[in-house]
Amino acid sequence: MQKGKLLSRGMTAEVFEWGEDKVLKLFFDNFDETWALNEANIGKAVFDAGIPSPEVFEIINVDNRKGIILERIIGNTMLDQVLVEPWKLQYFSIQLARLQYRIHKHKARGLPSQREKLAESIWSSSNILGRRVYRIIEYLYNLPGGSSVCHGDFHFGNVMVSGNKFIPIDWMNAYGGNPASDVARTCLIMTSPVVPENTPIVVVPLIQYSKWLTYSTYIFEYLRLSGISLNSVDDWILPMAAGKIKDIIPGEKTWLVNTIDMYLERL
Repeated sequence: MQKGKLLSRGMTAEVFEWGEDKVLKLFFDNFDETWALNEANIGKAVFDAGIPSPEVFEIINVDNRKGIILERIIGNTMLDQVLVEPWKLQYFSIQLARLQYRIHKHKARGLPSQREKLAESIWSSSNILGRRVYRIIEYLYNLPGGSSVCHGDFHFGNVMVSGNKFIPIDWMNAYGGNPASDVARTCLIMTSPVVPENTPIVVVPLIQYSKWLTYSTYIFEYLRLSGISLNSVDDWILPMAAGKIKDIIPGEKTWLVNTIDMYLERL
């Protein structure tokens, strides 16, 4: 079978049509087979745990690049839906919190451990963090662990709206750990000061307000459902911010470093 139309392009891979009911996630040639194997294994573990997610079928080689054949989820991302129906922003923020809470009630075998995953991300940014790394890693290892399934990159762009179902995608960053850490990363994504390049300056306040509304609606609903405190989430901001630097989001580095320094001063 030949790959079909290009559906999307991310930082690590492109996604193509593969027949009528599947997609091919084809990694760029600078990502070796390990990336495909890790993502496929995580995807299978999550699917087998009964969590809404694309089924994983096989790993193949296409155009000298490694790819994963996945179930195709028909629909749009929550982000796409919000862009065309902005009046539903609060509705989708609530649904995002509810979906994440349901995910956190699951456990799955074969996922990376929380400390292992986060420590690796933090160490990978040591060229930016310098000696801060040692204090952050020490702090991380003193935080409470857990065994809940955590998506690791949970936001509007990684949840598909398919009919009346919400299905998370892109599970490559998943791990087993404390749910508060997963919530903390989502909060960082929502509160990032970065706005799309070439955004008219008059639109910036509207974007900032939308981010605030998204965050406040989401976090209130998650805390209401889970019963955990905002302080429990806040405890995870430091290591999650340190691990997020590796994402190399244009315009975020200074904000993340400033956030890290602020939290380190509190220790």
